[in-house]
Amino acid sequence: MTKPISLSIFFPTYNEEDNIRETVLRTIDVVEGSPYVDEYEILVVNDGSKDKTLEIARELERDYPGVRVVNHEQNKGYGAALKSGMAAATKDYVFFTDADLQFDIKELQNLLVHLDTHPVVIGYRAPRRDSAMRLFNAWGWNKLNRLLFGLRIRDIDCAFKLFRRSELQKIKLKSKGAMISAETLIRLTRRNVAVKEVPVSHLPRTAGSPTGAKPSVILRAFQEMIELYRGELGGATQKEALRFMSVGVINTLLDAAIYIMLTRGMEFFAVHLTVAKFVSFLGGTLSSLLLNRSWTFGIRTPLTTGEVVRFYTTTSAAIVVNVLVMNALVGAGMYDLLALAVTTVFTFAVNFTLSKFWVFRQKDAPSAQQKGYAI
Repeated sequence: MTKPISLSIFFPTYNEEDNIRETVLRTIDVVEGSPYVDEYEILVVNDGSKDKTLEIARELERDYPGVRVVNHEQNKGYGAALKSGMAAATKDYVFFTDADLQFDIKELQNLLVHLDTHPVVIGYRAPRRDSAMRLFNAWGWNKLNRLLFGLRIRDIDCAFKLFRRSELQKIKLKSKGAMISAETLIRLTRRNVAVKEVPVSHLPRTAGSPTGAKPSVILRAFQEMIELYRGELGGATQKEALRFMSVGVINTLLDAAIYIMLTRGMEFFAVHLTVAKFVSFLGGTLSSLLLNRSWTFGIRTPLTTGEVVRFYTTTSAAIVVNVLVMNALVGAGMYDLLALAVTTVFTFAVNFTLSKFWVFRQKDAPSAQQKGYAI
């Protein structure tokens, strides 16, 4: 860096009475000894904590002039806490991290050195100290954001991020839950803001309890993702994904209709239910093949044998993956309906990606947009 900066640091906190004091004191030591920072403020954003987090934060605010408290009387969610911290920041640069001591605040220096060339510098956990279930969820979340929004960030939700405040002021965030980090990065990268990714240490949590894996948090994140994807952040790929999903619903209904028609209207199938199910499944998948090819991806060239082989290979693999992932999640202790939702989203993402880039690849055929078809 060519010269020191002014820096706002904030911590979104919820029930962190065992960690918040140590977090703030460590941060004061780091920034006051940093050659890269000449002016700073530390904001504790208390998101309706039910323990003594607010009381301790008020004590820190009284004892240390550089500390301020931003208080939510009621819990509003992680996204709302981040938005409050960003809005309350007054310095040229804004940094946030969690107050759970799972990051080493000394590594803030590793981000600051890149500010001359990158207005946004973010960490990625290397390695990430979380359970296998949380690692799997994070992997699926990253892949889904890449698929739907083209966001190519290796660790979207790593809570160790540094921004030029003027860049944050140019975007308007809508998320209030766990989608907030992804939305921030999506909007910044869509504006061609340069983002630098830096490895940071991730330490095991020693006090307090994480809330990111709660079913309500996960469901809210998916709801916000869908709302953003249906809004102005959607694009051609997003519309293809929506059509792909619609075809899946159509084929499920067609499968059921064929099965009912065969077993209720033909004596042979009434006593050979497995055969009836195979025929109905074949009818549904054939519909999927034709509808996705022509409607979802806008391909008008003649159907090839290679496409048929790739399609049924993918369909068979998707069934196996669906069963294996569902069993693994339930076996790991996840609630079965939540496991079903996660499995469905994961299988959809894999199936859609393979369909778009492998099953229906058309190297020499003009695209739907080139041929004037509506997307």
